[in-house]
Amino acid sequence: MVFLLLMVSLQPALPAAASTAPGPAGPDLGRGDWIGVDATDAKWSDYTVDVDLTVVKEAASVYFRARSGGADSYMWQINVTGPVPILKKHVWAGGGVSAVTETPIGDVIRPDALHTPHHLRIAAAGDTVTTSVDGVVVDTAQESAYPSGTIGFRESPTEEATYRHLAVTSPDGETLFEDPFTAGEPNAFSAGTVGPDGLDLAGAVAMLKPRDQTPRLRDEFTLPKKVRSARLYASALGIYQMSIDGKRVGDDLFAPGWTNYQHQVQYQGYDVTGLLARGANAIGAQLAPGWYAGNIGWFGTGQYGTAPALWAQLQVTYADGSVQSFGTDASWRASTGGPVTSADNYMGESYDARREQPGWNEPGFTGAGWSPVAVQPGQSDKLVRQIGPPVRVTGTVAPVGVSEPEPGTFVFDLGQDISGVVRLRVRGPAGTTVTLQHAQAVRPDGTLYTDNLAAGPAPYLTAAQKDTFTLRGSGTETFQPDFTYHGFRYVSVTGYPGKPTPADLTGIVEGTDAPVIGSFSTSNAMIDRLQSNITWSERDNLFSVPTDTNARSERLGWTGDADFFAPTAAFNRDLDGFYAKWERDLIDSQTAQGVFDNVAPTWPAVANAGYGGGWGDAGVVIPYTAWQSYGDTAIVRSSYDAMRRYLSAMESMSSGLILPASFAPAGDWMNVNQPTASDLIATAYFAYDASLMARMAAAIGRDDDAAGYRDLFARIASAWNAAYVAADGSVAGNSETGYVLALHIGLLPESLRAQAGDRLAGLVRAAGDHLATGFVGTQWLLPALSATGHTDVAYRLLEQTTYPSWGYEIGHGATTVWERWDGILPGGGFNPNVNGNSFNHAVDGAVGTWMYTTIAGIVPDPAHPGYARFSVRPEPGGGLTHAEASLRSPHGTISSAWRIAGKELSMDVVVPHGTTAVIHVPTLPLAHVTATGDARAGVPEDGATAFTVGPGHYTFETLAG
Repeated sequence: MVFLLLMVSLQPALPAAASTAPGPAGPDLGRGDWIGVDATDAKWSDYTVDVDLTVVKEAASVYFRARSGGADSYMWQINVTGPVPILKKHVWAGGGVSAVTETPIGDVIRPDALHTPHHLRIAAAGDTVTTSVDGVVVDTAQESAYPSGTIGFRESPTEEATYRHLAVTSPDGETLFEDPFTAGEPNAFSAGTVGPDGLDLAGAVAMLKPRDQTPRLRDEFTLPKKVRSARLYASALGIYQMSIDGKRVGDDLFAPGWTNYQHQVQYQGYDVTGLLARGANAIGAQLAPGWYAGNIGWFGTGQYGTAPALWAQLQVTYADGSVQSFGTDASWRASTGGPVTSADNYMGESYDARREQPGWNEPGFTGAGWSPVAVQPGQSDKLVRQIGPPVRVTGTVAPVGVSEPEPGTFVFDLGQDISGVVRLRVRGPAGTTVTLQHAQAVRPDGTLYTDNLAAGPAPYLTAAQKDTFTLRGSGTETFQPDFTYHGFRYVSVTGYPGKPTPADLTGIVEGTDAPVIGSFSTSNAMIDRLQSNITWSERDNLFSVPTDTNARSERLGWTGDADFFAPTAAFNRDLDGFYAKWERDLIDSQTAQGVFDNVAPTWPAVANAGYGGGWGDAGVVIPYTAWQSYGDTAIVRSSYDAMRRYLSAMESMSSGLILPASFAPAGDWMNVNQPTASDLIATAYFAYDASLMARMAAAIGRDDDAAGYRDLFARIASAWNAAYVAADGSVAGNSETGYVLALHIGLLPESLRAQAGDRLAGLVRAAGDHLATGFVGTQWLLPALSATGHTDVAYRLLEQTTYPSWGYEIGHGATTVWERWDGILPGGGFNPNVNGNSFNHAVDGAVGTWMYTTIAGIVPDPAHPGYARFSVRPEPGGGLTHAEASLRSPHGTISSAWRIAGKELSMDVVVPHGTTAVIHVPTLPLAHVTATGDARAGVPEDGATAFTVGPGHYTFETLAG
């Protein structure tokens, strides 16, 4: 394990005012092996596969001696597309077919039996592979490419088959694996669904899920001298948790975080000086599949790789200045006999306390069941330093109640939808297994509502969200999973010995630990609940990436959701580092043509699937939002070439600068029966991107580019108006979203803006003061109304309590923002579209930007990013008598509060050091404004008196309107 031992001379003592970081500057990324364990099935060599299969359409395929998710494997296929059924034998190498041979089997499978059940047997013995169909040997071949490996099945998008009664046996008759594929039983394969007819793949590759996915790794080392400082650098393909001498290293979870591992793998650095001692020491690691080898979305396991692996490097600086480096290599030992028996982000974690091995991560441990690690292909060239905050425990939630809807089933209500796990306290006999299942809602009878935990109909994967804990039977025990997370408010507990109380369970909130920088409150309890729902949805869906939802089998970095919500998210939390990391994921997702993918990180199964209309546009919006919010152009500079490529790609795909509808297939997602043309949306966003690029180009000194993008915006706007705007100012389709885009992006000539604003307000009034917008339109609906003199209409939308509205969700018990306005139907009951019915979806919380900027009045100035200059311009309205907000900007905390008492309006504003603010005090005609501080008043205009001020605390009083 020792890499390097150097004697270095200490530098001369520095002056007292100077300092230097102890120890080496960073890890040597070229040193250290990636280590783990080979899954048992990966070592299978000689074995026989027996399976019953039915070709429903075209073909059925079986992998054997497979590695790398089938990329290196044999794949035997029964194909019935031709005049005669054939056994089609494929040899896969590096993800491509290197050889194909065909054997006719028409004598065994008759024309009238092409789509009836057949029995396939593949016997691999050394280099000889013997294949039988329905008990008849149809082929014997010599194959030497692969001596060992696992099994699986495959269907192309045009193929369909079902599989039953699978068995894998060794030459001596030992059963290595068996699965009858019984409906309702867990699926042991990486994709597909087990139904009444067996395993149904629906056009997927389904490899046998590797077992041994949660190994423990350890090593011991000796430090011969006194330690001055030490840093541990670590990463994993999967999830890791390190310990030294029995003590946990760090407090982060789900390290190293989710990236596209084909492009980059983050590493973390920890100061472990206080954990080391002179003499014998031990280092340990617990691994889990995570995003790397576990399930992702509905695509199954193994999307990046099949087994987790660890890379670590410990750098020790001794008191005499010498440096010693240790790291992962073949000398480490591994065990698959630990208490974490399975773990998956969607499915849950199983923990058997009887398998705990006290002292396994301490020096001198001699427990049984440990063997040499497997050194795996390296990823050191992909290692990058983590940027942005890690995932951590960010809080706890106590249950507000517990019920027993069925005998022995106890349902805990946390009173709040969270992301995370629970901590369970239990006492009982050894071997007792307690099961915890998590859900966002309950049915009328009090049992869990889990129908919405799949991203689509069968055979889409359903997120089980189920943890199990098996007791060791020694007093009071505590279980808190570390290698899974769930989206939930309710927890069902079964198998509990006795009757649990609320004190026996605690909700553990987990997520990216981005600092909270914003606050907002009003005199209206419903609006305050909305702000809480927005901030909780943001908190729950910042999980290494900005996820769409926290519960079902999706939880992906959907670009559209992140784009639309970004300005609100940046008001609530400091996301500078978080967005810098995710923008890197976006760039990694970019296609050769230049289009950002619709999810980031991406993976091979979904690569090259990007589109615009607000989705791929996140690659431009995120850098712009981060720059405007935090004032740093670094993200603009690092993203600039990628953003330019995206704009160029859109221009090349356009016709007369109008993009096709196919480039915005999502349209105005989740609109309320008022669709907007996809080409209109795509082209509007094209113009929006050009306008943002003009500002960003100017900010980094690319003046020629800035002029070019300003011209491009003008030309797109002209084309958009010609295509979609009538002479009377009406926008094609007459939808709320169409007018919102026209107004907010600035596409319309100034002469038509007032008319468009009136039409938008008219549509809202005609709908009974209800919105009809989807994801695209909702973000800017209220700002567009206010910008055209209809703040009163915007307030009515905000305070609306009937469907569709934010108040409707809150009236039906929402503690987070919903995906659908009617997640619970107006007439009662859950929306039957269960595959798109998340009760925790931040995107429609984008209204939060209007709440900060219009109700509280904190308005950024685009010409002075990072709030170097800003406005405070509240617009009191609705039934509010009070509102206040604060924002911790890069210069300090900005605060704005106003209150109406009787006929008086008072304002209280704090402007931080290093900034200038223009404070607009709502003013009635001829009314006097009393101001404190050195506030210079301007001429009343547009219902407000402006005061230009520097840093300080200011109060104002005037007559209320």
